[in-house]
Amino acid sequence: MAELTSITLAKLNSFCKTAVNGDQLGCEKIAGFHFKKQNKGGAWRLRYTDLTGKRRTATIADDVVKPQQAAETAMLWRTRLKEGKDPLTVKEQEAIKQIAEQQAKEANRYLNTGEFFEAIYTPYKQDNFRAGSDTLKGIKRNFSHLFSRDMDKITSADILTWYNKRRKKGVMRSTLVRDYGAFKAMLNYAAQSPDTNTLPVLSNNPIKSYSLPQLTINEQEKQEKHQEQLEAKRDIISEQDKANVEKGLTLYGEQLKQQRARSIKHGKKHLASLDNVTYPHWFIPFCHIARLTGMRPADIYGLKWENLHHNIFNSTTTLNFTPSKTKKAENSKKVKFPVTGELKAVLANWADQLGQPEKGFLFASERTGLKLERKAHLTHWKQVKALGGITSDLDLYSFRHNFISTLVAKGVPVLTIAALVGHKDGSMIAANYLRHDEQDTARILESINTNWDSIQRKETKNG
Repeated sequence: MAELTSITLAKLNSFCKTAVNGDQLGCEKIAGFHFKKQNKGGAWRLRYTDLTGKRRTATIADDVVKPQQAAETAMLWRTRLKEGKDPLTVKEQEAIKQIAEQQAKEANRYLNTGEFFEAIYTPYKQDNFRAGSDTLKGIKRNFSHLFSRDMDKITSADILTWYNKRRKKGVMRSTLVRDYGAFKAMLNYAAQSPDTNTLPVLSNNPIKSYSLPQLTINEQEKQEKHQEQLEAKRDIISEQDKANVEKGLTLYGEQLKQQRARSIKHGKKHLASLDNVTYPHWFIPFCHIARLTGMRPADIYGLKWENLHHNIFNSTTTLNFTPSKTKKAENSKKVKFPVTGELKAVLANWADQLGQPEKGFLFASERTGLKLERKAHLTHWKQVKALGGITSDLDLYSFRHNFISTLVAKGVPVLTIAALVGHKDGSMIAANYLRHDEQDTARILESINTNWDSIQRKETKNG
């Protein structure tokens, strides 16, 4: 086969040895076809006049391509030019096409449920939502068996099979509704527009219109019983349990002091005595703060001394913090809790015991200085309950319920309570705590009926 170009491989090698940057080796057979020397290697190019009469130069390939191959492309472009197709325009269109094909290939890759979960949805949830990690764990725990499938192939039958299997294991329907909602939300996100999701991979969520089965009568009864148990936890803590908590904290402190004294006596002289400290253990002030503020344990762990704000103009102190549950939300609620009375004394005593720190966590790890692990209180709370003789199902979160319930019973406005406990509005309190007014309602109704009866008796007497 005749050579298309006069530029042979030998000529090219010889040219490259002596040429300087910018030198060109032209072809005698194809008009405008040439090789240009560059800083690193060179490039095959075609100089031509476009359809508007403008001189243009299009790069065909770099020096890795052999002369004959580059010449074939140059001839093809010359032919296209005669057909009215500009080489540079065609090249740009081909590049756009390749990008589109690559994007489609990437989208198809992320159509896989597991791939989308790991590469797209996990970073999205972690970057934008405080509770994102919990949601992701729930999806993985419940639906990892579908991770090998493409999302558009997931059906309502898959969800029903999962639901029935979990129900047989005794999982509450409310939990399943939450978990299914999280999985469906992921598929909704995968099908959203590019304005919301930069890489939508689904045209439609295949389970968007599917709802979990309705509860059976037995399931409704179980759920009602569970709801009653939750409501019982929202009751005001009994006076006996309050006394038992105080007793348990006192005995726990004494126990720790005795243990430390024995350790020192038996050779551990380096340990400091606990006999004269107010709080022999961090859990004791931790527990007091929980009962006095209604704060979630997670928020107490996150408290820093910098959260205490002193107003020099009116000599007041507030504990300012953003609840961890809403910290990353756009409408996160900042709590400004007045520090007065017993709470003020607890914080002051704890600060004195620690040497009046100005920065850092109120309850930091002695080993690392960092925030304590979120379940660090459980062991100590268990011991306090045992020492205090608390037999009821009382957990540390009960202090939050007690705090809210007590304020409700005292007639404190719902929005004021919501501001103190970090709720964005009073809806949750109204729905779950205002039931403590039932006795007041009963007295009002009884009063109405009594008035009605007295009127009837009066009319009978006059008649």
